[in-house]
Amino acid sequence: MMHAFHLSDALRCLLVNAPQGPNLACPRDSLSGTRFLGNPKLWQQILAQRRHRITLAWWEGRHLGGLASAHAGSECRVWELDYLYLPINLRDSQRNGWHDTLETATLELLEQLVQVAGQRCAERIFLRVLAGSPVTRLAQRAGFFPSFEEILLEGVGNQASTGEAPQARWRDRLPRDDHSLFQLFSATTPSQVRIALGLTFDQWKEARELRHQGYRERVAENNGRITGWLSLLARWRVTEGEVMVHPDYPDLLPALLDLALAHGGIHRWLVPDYQERVGDWLQGRSFREAARYVVLVKTVTARVLSPGMAPVEA
Repeated sequence: MMHAFHLSDALRCLLVNAPQGPNLACPRDSLSGTRFLGNPKLWQQILAQRRHRITLAWWEGRHLGGLASAHAGSECRVWELDYLYLPINLRDSQRNGWHDTLETATLELLEQLVQVAGQRCAERIFLRVLAGSPVTRLAQRAGFFPSFEEILLEGVGNQASTGEAPQARWRDRLPRDDHSLFQLFSATTPSQVRIALGLTFDQWKEARELRHQGYRERVAENNGRITGWLSLLARWRVTEGEVMVHPDYPDLLPALLDLALAHGGIHRWLVPDYQERVGDWLQGRSFREAARYVVLVKTVTARVLSPGMAPVEA
């Protein structure tokens, strides 16, 4: 039976050492080598964020049948499904007698999570999975659509950079830069991706809140206009990076990436498939492809109460 996850569920999971399989969702935290530190970290995430966390589970007797959990931004309009556990590999289940049962239960799990998120004002729900994962097909049946792919590239910083960008001035990103960064995002991102990540400023701002918490961001400015953006996060001896460069200033890209790689150690860059130049440049610096992902988005239809009139007795 499907139900919201409670403290009693966590205690039951501790007793039976569940969940035991891999997390089929691939949130950003799991891509930098900082994979969730076992089930206690999972319970901490689930039980500590009541308003901004939705978790559903189903049990088959004493065994955990499946679990899905999503967290939200500050306004609860944008959510990320960051935990998805199923009892067995979906491909392997085709060789036994309960593949259809598993698919039906998984669909119900995803659909109920979407329904609950909608009740909390959700507008979009993101899910990142490995390319080729059977979860993609099931998520599509639940109303998620593939928006774009991302390539995880891994390499080593060279600790040798001038950090000089042609005709640009570097500085840290400031709160007042938000609108300029939205303009840069709009100029560098295909329309079909902007539909998922944010067509309006408010949509974009809340979506990026989930993606860039704790990052150090720098911008390149030319005549009062932001022409480049670099985002770096160093944790667990791994540096994660992202970059945007305005199409009118292509020479900024090598300078930005050279500046980023001045930070030595292991680098992992999650590069969208529409940023071909970034991927080519990094692979030209001996970065290798570590994984490939599909980002799916579910648009949630919010109920709107229409005003109307009804007859009443005087």
